[in-house]
Amino acid sequence: MSWQPGRVLLQGLLLLVFTFHWFALATLPSNAKFYTIHWNSSNPIFRIDNTDNIIDVNRNNVKFEYDQVNLICPVYTPGTRDDEMEKYIIYNVSKDEYETCRITNPNPRIIAVCDKPYKLMYFTITFRPFTPQPGGLEFLPGHDYYFISTSTSDDLHRRIGGRCTTHNMKIVFKVWGAPPTVAPPPPPPAPTAKPSWWAVAPTRTSPLDHPGPASHARPAPAHHQEVQDLRQAPQRGGEE
Repeated sequence: MSWQPGRVLLQGLLLLVFTFHWFALATLPSNAKFYTIHWNSSNPIFRIDNTDNIIDVNRNNVKFEYDQVNLICPVYTPGTRDDEMEKYIIYNVSKDEYETCRITNPNPRIIAVCDKPYKLMYFTITFRPFTPQPGGLEFLPGHDYYFISTSTSDDLHRRIGGRCTTHNMKIVFKVWGAPPTVAPPPPPPAPTAKPSWWAVAPTRTSPLDHPGPASHARPAPAHHQEVQDLRQAPQRGGEE
């Protein structure tokens, strides 16, 4: 690539702006940190021989202090050839999509679209667990967030491989802090103690169900005894 004074001047001006921004934040009494990431294939952060693309955020911050990052799109001076310009879509993906450089979600979350190479474009992300914007990205403590670009020089919207595979263009943001604890379910209520007077009433039974000694047995009725005597009497036939 030939040396381009205009591009060097533009990059120098950009660096100066963010240096002043960083200095202003550094003078504030805060532990929050500010990151600047140039999202292009020549950035050494994407080298495969280091782990600079794994970034801890919100580490040792006090409550309500959150780190920030600026993702800066590639910018070029007019007259740059198309095959020398890089364009990207940056996606927030799952761990599996990050590791395979393959976006399987039919509706992936888009973080940034770098499709205007002659215009200075950057996207600021604040790593806070809530967002004032509907549908905004929330960064919960103890969770990891994966960003990749699968674009190629001739296919901005490609979702498989791309520069994620050829140039390792992916980043992990590890949000510092313990994940929120889930309260255990309440124990079942203890059984209610019954009062001392609570008892099962005894069942009343007939004396016939529980006969006493033989001496107390009730005698059979008289008419029943007479029927038995008639059955036992011998029968005489043919006599008047």
